[in-house]
Amino acid sequence: MDLSPRTSRLLNTCLQLEQQLSTPWRLDDLARNASYSATHFERVFAELTGHTPIDYLQQRRLLRAALRTRHENTPLLQIAHETGFSSDSVFSRNFRKAFGFAPRDWRKGAWLEFHLDIQARWRRLHQSDPQGTSDESLMASLEACKPDIALSARVRFCPRLPIWCTRRFGLWGRYAAEYGQILKNTLPSGERPPLWCAITREDPGFITGEQGFAEWAVLATGAPPEGWLVDKMPAGYYLCLAYRGAGAQFRWLYSDWLECQQRWIPDASRPHLHLFRNNGAIEHGELRLPVRLA
Repeated sequence: MDLSPRTSRLLNTCLQLEQQLSTPWRLDDLARNASYSATHFERVFAELTGHTPIDYLQQRRLLRAALRTRHENTPLLQIAHETGFSSDSVFSRNFRKAFGFAPRDWRKGAWLEFHLDIQARWRRLHQSDPQGTSDESLMASLEACKPDIALSARVRFCPRLPIWCTRRFGLWGRYAAEYGQILKNTLPSGERPPLWCAITREDPGFITGEQGFAEWAVLATGAPPEGWLVDKMPAGYYLCLAYRGAGAQFRWLYSDWLECQQRWIPDASRPHLHLFRNNGAIEHGELRLPVRLA
């Protein structure tokens, strides 16, 4: 886990892109914001993320558009412009290249075929690198203890959360405990364990581990420790599911709640949040899926 000033500058650029996807960014602008020459910036950004800055921006735009196209009735041209694509044809061409389907077909249900393919990719990743991906036995145990989502999940308004955050790109499962300890050691000591927040900025069902990143945060209590970024999780309505034990899964909220009603839809402008506090023998926490009225 790299908490160096150089990495912090690059991660700040990533956060800026997430918050301003519709901006017509140029490589020179991004490099200048991160205090690099364009050539140097492109190289160090790719070393950190696995993508060039422009490819990374394209991927983030497409994932945001995929989530919105699946759940919203917003005109596709409007989604294209609001996620940074200059025209409907450019949007459709890049969408089909990334997901294998036209946006209109995606909206009609083709997203499910892509999601099933993603699940198959996860299984292959687990077979080739069991420690680098989610533990299938843990997933099975979570399913066995799954609550009645229709009764347990609730929509409520949550206030803005000031946070310190950092992230790591690519598969990280085997390093989770190590990274968690490194991050914990940088935090101020306190009487209670910190309130952690795992942040997911896209539909988790549309990516595999090597395409995404793990983003950790803690509730801010002052000036950040060295290497941490400062951000705020936006206020708004969230579909919330509290749990005790090993954890819970966002897909339960999608399949067993959101897709069973028509009043609320996901709000793609805000990230998914998983808040938890580890008290040693038992963990308890809450999933928060951002929603808005349809």
